Amino acid sequence: MSKELEKALEAWVASRKEGHEQFIRLFEQWGNDFNKQLQEIEKLNNGFLQSVQGNLNYIEQWFAKKEKEFAMLFRLFG
Repeated sequence: MSKELEKALEAWVASRKEGHEQFIRLFEQWGNDFNKQLQEIEKLNNGFLQSVQGNLNYIEQWFAKKEKEFAMLFRLFG
């Protein structure tokens, strides 16, 4: 094998290896960024759910109170 061909093959292999490593670095960075975004969304979602849950408890209490009031009205006038 000639020296030129050998050098060309070595350069080609090095280029492929660098391209592969660069792809892996980009993919890992994408994964890290994606995980950070998921964590932020989960944080916002949990805050929203806590807020809604507090309102749901209030709404459930309100409906329970109205149900008792209507039951009493139906007993008195029904």
